[in-house]
Amino acid sequence: MFKHLAVLIASVALLFTGQSVAAASGVDSYRIITLEGTLLRFSPHSGVHCGDEYVHQVAKYRVDRVLDGKYLNKEIVVDHPACSGDVFKHIAVGSRVKLTVRVRREYGVITMHPGIREVERPKIFYVAAVSPAKM
Repeated sequence: MFKHLAVLIASVALLFTGQSVAAASGVDSYRIITLEGTLLRFSPHSGVHCGDEYVHQVAKYRVDRVLDGKYLNKEIVVDHPACSGDVFKHIAVGSRVKLTVRVRREYGVITMHPGIREVERPKIFYVAAVSPAKM
């Protein structure tokens, strides 16, 4: 009960400061990174739409330029939610794209694919906020 009361008080206080309750309570908070990259490889779509399982494709990109946020590595592995079909249907390997990703320490789905993600439990997940846009 006290936890709920504390969140309610924080909500009211944050209303006046413009911060979100989620950020204040540590619930579902994440950073956003926007970058330009070149698609190096991607996993195929399973052909299944979401239902009992949450369908993902995983892709590796060369980072060409960071537009917003911080990212220091030359490559990035991104999880793409793919409930509505193949994310890469119209994007070929070698295409330059704009990506917006959410940085997460935990994620409910781990998509493995040879040459892209071979570590069972990455320390950080980069999850596409929207589908990649060709440039």
